[in-house]
Amino acid sequence: MRATGHRRFAAIPSLRSVPVNAGVSHKGENMQFICKLLLIAMLVLVSASSTTGGDHPTASIEIKEANDSYRLSVPVSQLTLTLPKGTWSLKAKSIGTRNPRYFYFEDKKEPSLILSGWFEPARLFIGVPKLWDKDTQSWKKEGLPQPINVSFEKLGGWDTVMYDHSLSNLVSSHLRAHWVQSGTWIDIHLSTTTARSSIENRRALTLLLAGISVSKKDGG
Repeated sequence: MRATGHRRFAAIPSLRSVPVNAGVSHKGENMQFICKLLLIAMLVLVSASSTTGGDHPTASIEIKEANDSYRLSVPVSQLTLTLPKGTWSLKAKSIGTRNPRYFYFEDKKEPSLILSGWFEPARLFIGVPKLWDKDTQSWKKEGLPQPINVSFEKLGGWDTVMYDHSLSNLVSSHLRAHWVQSGTWIDIHLSTTTARSSIENRRALTLLLAGISVSKKDGG
């Protein structure tokens, strides 16, 4: 896969403009908007670290929908990621990146529950600590809330970092997970913003990650 140039993302709106104490009828929409703003900060990082692929069809994500799951892969990769369908809804790539290997899902029942990620060459994976340093530097530069309750854990085959953002009376919890195998790096970001506790949010995200599987393609 050939290298392409870096892209600059649009300025990130301030979270101070989000009416987190708005009425109940708009609560779901506000929480979803907050999550999307926080996601954009991660995309700024990826614009610097994900610099390969272009628009060649063998470097683009392929998502196949079955009765009970979504199967995601890139033709040049030996890996397939299987996501239980549940109440996930596949959405268009509308969150600020042109990365052809990017995917994005929203939960139909819980507006703030978001799953996104990328397939990348394993050689681009610099390790969780270095990626985390780049994340936090990007958030600080963009004026986003600094993460709290940060923890690094190994969950099955995933190397993860979990963290929260405190937003008035809401807790925005995030799980960033990395899987590196057979020349491919899969990067997943699960997030939810609720009035529940951090412990409850993280339990829900961890259970969702546990249901996601990675396998080698037939003949791989």
